Amino acid sequence: MTTHANAVRKHAQPFVATLRKAGAALDHFEPHRLSWQDLCRVERDAKATAHEIIANVTDGTPEARAAEIEAAFDALTEIAEDCGADKDARTARGDRGPWAGVDLDRRPTFENKSSPAVDGGDNAALEPFALRSGQPMRQWACARSNDEGITPGAFLRAIISGARNEAEQRALSGGTDAAGGFTVPSVTSAQLIDLARANMVLDAAGAQTMPLDSAENIVAKVTADPTPAWRIENAAVNESDPTFGGVILKPKSIAVMVKASVELMTDSLNLETELPNVLAKAMAQEIDRAGLIGSGTDPEPKGIVNYSGLTSNTYAGGALANYGPIMTARGALHGANERLGAVIMASRDENTLASLNATDGQPLNMPQALQGVPMLHTTAIPTDGGAGSDESQIIAGDFTQLLIGFRSSIRVEILRERFMDNLQFGLIAHARVDFAAARESAFTVLDGVTA
Repeated sequence: MTTHANAVRKHAQPFVATLRKAGAALDHFEPHRLSWQDLCRVERDAKATAHEIIANVTDGTPEARAAEIEAAFDALTEIAEDCGADKDARTARGDRGPWAGVDLDRRPTFENKSSPAVDGGDNAALEPFALRSGQPMRQWACARSNDEGITPGAFLRAIISGARNEAEQRALSGGTDAAGGFTVPSVTSAQLIDLARANMVLDAAGAQTMPLDSAENIVAKVTADPTPAWRIENAAVNESDPTFGGVILKPKSIAVMVKASVELMTDSLNLETELPNVLAKAMAQEIDRAGLIGSGTDPEPKGIVNYSGLTSNTYAGGALANYGPIMTARGALHGANERLGAVIMASRDENTLASLNATDGQPLNMPQALQGVPMLHTTAIPTDGGAGSDESQIIAGDFTQLLIGFRSSIRVEILRERFMDNLQFGLIAHARVDFAAARESAFTVLDGVTA
C-alpha cells in the first residue's frame, strides 16, 4: 500500500492528521485497535475525503495527477471499508471496544447435524436464520457460496461496459436471461442488501433480517404466553400452554430505476461507489416506509401501524410540547410486559422534540428513563394526515421483534434502447421484501401527532 499511502499523504493531509490523532498508522492500518469513537470518525472522514478529492479530477487534469488522486481515492475507500467491517465484527461480538483482531471467545462449536446455511447439509427442518441489526448478510451468503463475488459497483459497471476480468465475466454469465436481465450473484446481492440496511431506520432500531429462499415462508410466533402457577408437593402441575401462530412471509416486489450516461459509466472514477449507494438509499427509504406504515394491500407489505395486535396507549394526539407522549408509549409497553427499545418518528417531530425549551429558556432535558433509548427519525413517515392535513405517527417498541424478509437474489435489468437517443443507459434493480412481527404487542403507535 506504499504507493497508495504516499498518494493519500499528498492529496489528503487532513485525513492523515485524523489518523494520527486516533493513534493509527497509514502504512499499517489496524482498525481493531481503535476506540469505537475513533473508528467511526476515521470511517466517516475517509468517506468524506474520498468524495472530496475525486471531485477535483476533471477532463483537464493531467494524467499523472489523476492517477495519484485515483490511488488516494482507492486507499481511502479501502480504509473506510475496513472500518465498516471491524464495526460489524464488534457488533456481532457484542463488544464495541478495541480487540486483538482474533476473537478467541467466539470459536466455532460443532453439533452432530448439518446446516444448509453452512455446509450444504439436508436438514431442512432447521429454524430460519435471522441476522441481527448490524450483522452483515454478506457473511451468511459467503457461507452458502464458493464464490466470494464482486462488489455491487463492479457488477453494475460490468453490465454496462463489459467485464474487465475473469471474476466479472463469471458474475455476468451466472444468471442472464433472454430479456436482458441479470441475476446478481448471491454474495454481491447480499452486499447490495447490506448497503440498503445501512441506510434503513428499521435496521438502526434493531429489526432482524431474514434471508428468504422461497416465495412463501412461515415464521412461528407466540400469540399468548403460558401462565406459571405455584404447587404443593406431589400435586399436579397446572396446565398452561403457550399459543402459537404462524406468520407467512410472501416477499413483495420493489424496484428502482436510475439513468446514467455512457460516458459517465465508462470514465467515472467513483461511479462504482456512488451507483450502488444511490440504488441502496432509494430502496432503503421505501422499505422503511412499507415496514412502518405499509397498507398490506397488494402489492404493498403490511407495516407496523396496521398490525392488529398492537399494544394500546392513552395518547390523545396533539403537538409535542414535552416528552410526555413518549413516556405514555413507554408506560403502555411496560404494562404489556414489553420493552421500549427504540422510537421512530417523522423528521419533523424529532426536530420539534430536539428544539423544546424549558421555562428558563434552556434546552429541555430528556427524562432519565428515556436516556439511552434511540430516538430515530425518517421522512418515510408522512406528516400530512388527519383532518388538518398535518398529523403524523410515532412508533415505539422492541424492534428486535420485527423481521424483514429479503429474497437473497436481486435482479438487475438494463434498458439499452429506451434512453439511447441521449446516449444513456437505464438500470432497474428489483428486489423482493416482506415484514412480520414475532410479537405484535411489542409495538405501540401514537396517532394524531401534529405540528
